[in-house]
Amino acid sequence: MLVRSRRRIIANYRPLVVAESLVLYGETVVAVGNYEDMKNALAGSDYTELESEYVLAPGFVDAHAHPDSLGYNLVLGGKMETSSVKDVLEKLGESRVVAGWVVPPRIDPSSLREGRMPYYWEIDAYVRDKPVLIQHISGHMASLNSVGIALAREVLGQIRFGDLEKGWLYEEDLWRLLTHIRSSMREPELEEALLLGLREFESKGVTAVGAAGLSFREVEALKRLDKEGKLPIRVYGYVIYTGGPDFDYDYVEKLLYETWGDRSSRFRINGLKVILDGALGPRTAYLSSDYSDEPGRRGFLNYNEEELEKVFAEASRRNLQVAVHVIGDAALEVALRVARRVRDLYLRLEHVSLVRDDQLGYIKELGPVLVVQPHFVISDKWMTQRVGCDRIRWVYRFKELADVAVTAYSTDAPVEPVDPFETVYAAVTRGLYDDVDYARASLRNAVTVAEALAHYTVDAGLALGDPRLGCLLPGCYADIVELSDDPLLQYDPVKVRGLKASVVKLIKGSK
Repeated sequence: MLVRSRRRIIANYRPLVVAESLVLYGETVVAVGNYEDMKNALAGSDYTELESEYVLAPGFVDAHAHPDSLGYNLVLGGKMETSSVKDVLEKLGESRVVAGWVVPPRIDPSSLREGRMPYYWEIDAYVRDKPVLIQHISGHMASLNSVGIALAREVLGQIRFGDLEKGWLYEEDLWRLLTHIRSSMREPELEEALLLGLREFESKGVTAVGAAGLSFREVEALKRLDKEGKLPIRVYGYVIYTGGPDFDYDYVEKLLYETWGDRSSRFRINGLKVILDGALGPRTAYLSSDYSDEPGRRGFLNYNEEELEKVFAEASRRNLQVAVHVIGDAALEVALRVARRVRDLYLRLEHVSLVRDDQLGYIKELGPVLVVQPHFVISDKWMTQRVGCDRIRWVYRFKELADVAVTAYSTDAPVEPVDPFETVYAAVTRGLYDDVDYARASLRNAVTVAEALAHYTVDAGLALGDPRLGCLLPGCYADIVELSDDPLLQYDPVKVRGLKASVVKLIKGSK
C-alpha cells in the first residue's frame, strides 16, 4: 500500500523525520520518502493507495495504563462528578451491583467539600443491606460500609493495610478484594470491560498500551480476544505480582515466550508489575520524612527489601521485565538499593513522582527505563500542601529525569485522561494555566512539544521493549494516526490541548 499525505507525514519525532509518503507491506512500513519516488518504485506492481488531507504521524504509545480498570469504570459509568460526601452517597442508589457489591464509579476526594473519603457510618446511613465499595480515583484506597468490612475480613483474613475504624482499605488488601469481586464476573462481562477500555484508547489515537497489572484471568481473556482478532490496539501486559511463595513465575515465563513467539499476535506479556508503595493522594506513598499535612505519617511499603530482592532475582533469571511502582522518594530508594544487588535486571520504574537530587545519579548509573504521567501535575493541585515547600522541587522532574534515563510518557488511565494531547499539554505547561501553585517554580522541568511527543511514541515503545512502536520508519509497525493539525507548528501551548488524533484504518482507500 502507498500512503500519501497532502500536508506531511511525521515519520519520527526523534530524530525528526518528515516525508510525503509511506510504502506499507501488511502491518509494516517498508519505505519512507517523496511521493513521486515511491510511486515510480511501485510502477508495474499491484498496490492500493490511501490519500489523506491530514498530517499523518505514528500512533501514540501509552506505556502505563489500566485498560482493565478503565473498562470496568466505563461499565460502571466513569468517574463520579460530585462536590460533597453527601452527593456521593446519594448516588449509591444509581450504582451498579457487581457480584453482590454496590460499586459506584471512582471518586476524587480532593474535589469534595470535606476533602476526604466517606466513613463507614456515613455509607451505612444510605446502604445497610449490601456491601459497598467506593474507590479513590488513584485506585490505592477505598471506603467500605459495615457489611463490606465484614465481608472483607471474611475474604482476606488478616487485613494489613487499612484503617477500618473509618472503613478505609488500602493497597494490596484492596486489590485482593477487588480481584475477588471481579472473579465473580462472567467471561463475556470481563471481555466486554477489556474491549471497552481498549476502544477508548483507540478513539484517542493510542495504538499500543502497556497494561500495568493484569490478573491471570485477565491475561487469559486478552489471549482469547487476540486469537479471535478482536483487539483494536496492541497490548503489552505486565502480570500483577501478588506476593508470597506460591506466585506462579513459571506461568509468566511461559506467557513471555508464547506471546512474543507469535508474530501475528497483538497481545504480548513483558513481565511483572510490582506495586512497592502507594499514592500521594491517600498518603500511602512511602516518604523519607513525614507528610507535611499529616505529621507522623510517611506511608508504607507493600513488600520489604528481602521479598523485593527475590522478585528481582526471579525476574532476572527468567528474562522478565519488572515494572516497579515507586511514588515516594523512600520507595524509590529501596528499589534502587535492591536493583544494585541484582545482575542483569530488566527494570522499569513507574511514576517516579518524588525524586531527591542524590537519586538522579543512581538512576543514571543503573539505567532503568522510567515511565511517568505528566498529567499528575495538573490533577495534584494539593501537592505543595502534601509535601511542603522544601520538597516541592523534587516533584515530577520530567526533564531532569529524561536527562539521565529513557523516559516514557503515559496516563495511568483511568486515573488520568486517556487523551494524549492532555498529557502533552501538561508536560509542556506544568499547570501554568490551571491554577497549579508550584507551576512557575517548576518550569525548569517543562519540555517542548517535540520532546513530549517523542517521549509518548519512540521512548514509550522502548519502555515496552518493542522499538517498532511509535515510529513510521522502515521496519516499524504501520500504526498511523491522522492529526487535526500539526502539533510541531503550534506556538501556543494551550492550543495543543485541543488537537485530536484518530487511528487510520488501513483497509479503507484503494486505487
